[in-house]
Amino acid sequence: VRSTPPQHCFKTRASGLMPRPADPYPINAEPQKRVAVIGSGIAGLTAAHLLSRRYHVTLIEREEVLGMDAHSKTSHNARMDIPLRVFSESYYPNLCRLYRSIGVAFGTADYSFSLVDDCRGGGAYFRYVNLLVRGLALPLPSPTLLLAPQRLPRYLRLAYQFGRFLRSSPAQVALPGMGDLCLEDFLAANGYAQAFGPDLLYPMLSVVCTCSYASVRTYPAALIVDYFAGKYGLSGAQCRAHEGTREAVAKLAQPVARRVTGATVREVRPSQAGGRPHVEWSSGGGADGATSHREAFDEVVVATQVSAARRLLRPAAEASEGADREVYDALGSFRCERFRVLLHTDASLMPARRRDWSPLNLVVSPTGSAASVTVWMNAIDEKLRQSLSAPVFQTWNPVTEPRPEAVEADVAFERPIVDPAAVRAMGKLARCQGRGSLWLVGSYVRCSMPLLENGVTSAIEVAKRLGVDVSDIEYVESRQAKPQPAGGRLVWWAVAAALAVAAVLAAASR
Repeated sequence: VRSTPPQHCFKTRASGLMPRPADPYPINAEPQKRVAVIGSGIAGLTAAHLLSRRYHVTLIEREEVLGMDAHSKTSHNARMDIPLRVFSESYYPNLCRLYRSIGVAFGTADYSFSLVDDCRGGGAYFRYVNLLVRGLALPLPSPTLLLAPQRLPRYLRLAYQFGRFLRSSPAQVALPGMGDLCLEDFLAANGYAQAFGPDLLYPMLSVVCTCSYASVRTYPAALIVDYFAGKYGLSGAQCRAHEGTREAVAKLAQPVARRVTGATVREVRPSQAGGRPHVEWSSGGGADGATSHREAFDEVVVATQVSAARRLLRPAAEASEGADREVYDALGSFRCERFRVLLHTDASLMPARRRDWSPLNLVVSPTGSAASVTVWMNAIDEKLRQSLSAPVFQTWNPVTEPRPEAVEADVAFERPIVDPAAVRAMGKLARCQGRGSLWLVGSYVRCSMPLLENGVTSAIEVAKRLGVDVSDIEYVESRQAKPQPAGGRLVWWAVAAALAVAAVLAAASR
């Protein structure tokens, strides 16, 4: 059962110019409006793709290639996204429908993980394997538990608490006052074991939300419960686009009339007194110097990171006390955290014992402010397994640095944090959408987990408000209460079976 977010959350589900390719979508006979979309992450690409059905769209990107694929790397005979992007049918319905509509094939990825307690010798204290049944990923205890019976009691306690959380938290968060609690207070109020958060749930969410433990604790409990209810309730199986983001970027950008890459946007001026919004940017910057551009559009969609959006609006906000200032101030309420992602071939960042290796390997360090995870790229899905010619790893927030000669990419990413101040700011942004012909899209705009789905959904909402038919893409969830789907019951029984199997193993090992 998908839980209900708190009421204060709104929920619905230029260095070169390229000529416009053949447009597969019909265009109205009326004169086309000109729309600028700034930023080409998933939100910007989705907005540009959908708005191209009706308008002349200019897509402006800072990088020399379109953004969502800007940091991807071809290495050891395979193309790999940086960071790795996975999604599930249950929690990412709009993204999946979008990918299907443009012909991007995707399939099941193995996202099972191990947890290594760095302060206790580096052995995995929690590890499971996925059993794929009817499109569901059912967690079962790893056979390596037989080889480390001393870890079974801790595993049993954590598995029990996680199973209880999956089964009970949707009803618990619906109780009066519970939906407004932060995650840490929610766990305490509902009697979860003290170790459940620090030992299992917080590290998982630190990786999912790419943020610190301190930020995980302040996340709205309702959003976390909704994520797990959706991720595990309908399908725990994660998916990956077979060809990575490169194919998705190419197909999403295909109908866009004009693409400007290598562009540094300096300012966005919302419309004033019946005028049109303006965008200022520079391109080039070689021996002849940068070329400045200032263009007027009918609508401007800002699809950058929240900190960049605020910077672009600062000149207009400082000259105004109206809606421009309100949007600027709301954007200032968001906190962001910055972490590194490394692509490398240094196996020393994996668990010390090869038998503890999983597709995802989380390290919980007592001195760390966030979890660290090393992804074993060869184990993620069959395509990577067959393509990669050597073991390759992707590490987020490394506890120790890999050997310099083993590093093939080192990229820093910024992510927004959802806390009470951010939730209030989301409400303000919702009220200001469209004022001055200015629109904001991105993972931070809607009150939900700041993931790919949020970026896609925010773009769909803006396209709808600008008169674009998105009925073939938009997922509309029934408003009627539905019983827990069979998938949720299967996962609960899988967790219960895992506990039973682990208990038998523990007894047999004594």
